[in-house]
Amino acid sequence: MNLDCEVLVIGAGPTGLAVGCELRRRGTDVLVAEKAAGIDPRARAVMVHAGALEWLDGHGLRTRIESAGLRRDRIVFHVGTGAGAGEGIGTGESYTVDFTDLPTPHPYYVNVPQPEVERVLEEAYLGLGGRLLRGAAYTGHREEPGHLVAELAGPEPGGPGRAGPDPADPGQAGPVRVRARYLVGADGAGSTVRDRLGLAFPGTTHPAPYLLCEGTPGPATDVDPTGSAMFVGPAGAVSVLPLPGGRLRIAGPVTADVPDGDEALTLDAFRAAVDGLGFGDRLRMDTVGRLARYRVHERLADRFRVGRALLAGDAAHLNPPAGGQAMNTGFADAADLAARLEDVLSGAPAGVLDGYEAVRRPAAARVARSTRVADLLQAMRDAATGTERAFVRGALSGLAREWSQLPAGAARREVAR
Repeated sequence: MNLDCEVLVIGAGPTGLAVGCELRRRGTDVLVAEKAAGIDPRARAVMVHAGALEWLDGHGLRTRIESAGLRRDRIVFHVGTGAGAGEGIGTGESYTVDFTDLPTPHPYYVNVPQPEVERVLEEAYLGLGGRLLRGAAYTGHREEPGHLVAELAGPEPGGPGRAGPDPADPGQAGPVRVRARYLVGADGAGSTVRDRLGLAFPGTTHPAPYLLCEGTPGPATDVDPTGSAMFVGPAGAVSVLPLPGGRLRIAGPVTADVPDGDEALTLDAFRAAVDGLGFGDRLRMDTVGRLARYRVHERLADRFRVGRALLAGDAAHLNPPAGGQAMNTGFADAADLAARLEDVLSGAPAGVLDGYEAVRRPAAARVARSTRVADLLQAMRDAATGTERAFVRGALSGLAREWSQLPAGAARREVAR
């Protein structure tokens, strides 16, 4: 089967769908191809910051995202004493990253599971007349004069197939050949597009495994009514993120000696690791619906553009999870890239696209720097004097602005709240 479009987007995650929404709003003919048959129900990213909320507001989607999540206005770092579980509680220091003074109409962030964000964006994209091809895996492309031709392994007969207007027979299966003027690789950390382009993805992998638990909090669990939290112990740290429906996510590099490899992570092992932080019942779950172990990477692609193909989102950059930056950096990529693609499709020279890498690659590097909090967490643990605690507060003072990814030079706007 052969299809034509102006821009082919590989990947229907938040970044790919955001590119699709931006381009469709500008009237561009877009096809989004996704190898998965449906939206992954597991929540990976869960934080949407002010910069992304401004972008969503411009598409009329902010209130829908907020209604699916929890509005938060601070992140509080609680520092433990290192005593055993249930001991020494309340004797450590607390530090706050406050979002309420941000120069934006939305001085807060929203804890909302990524699948909910994808549902809202997919519906919006299709409502704009975008085409979505699910169950279609990108396998490679070649450039020809004036366009490129991409190969997709087609959906299985009777599968979910296509959504949105498509002149092709929706019952047809098998390989798909797509002719497009440009291709956007928004296919995640294990990007096949990046691999086919031969681009290096240098960086580091955090030496300790991260643990994640989602469920309902216990009766003594410390759930901030207006914020999220980070609990910092001598041997590790965890973030505590309230989620819709009374659920809670606890995640982080709990200790350096949690069993790794292929052995199953048990609830008892997770509880023992979290108890070792010394916060007792303040970090105790009542029921658990999901347990996971994962690795944290910080990586940046050598290039964001090769000819008519460009990378965006996790395909182009990865950073530690502090501050919940992944979806937000992808939204910023999408807005910049879509504007440049539309300029070029409207007759501007192709060199305009070089500006995307020139702007967004340094921006991704800045985001990565702002999420390297290991030294800051250690400074919190070590702070014993007023001067040392003041240093920590000074280091935290700019994080709300950095993590919110607001446009540079935004003027302070008075917001009624």
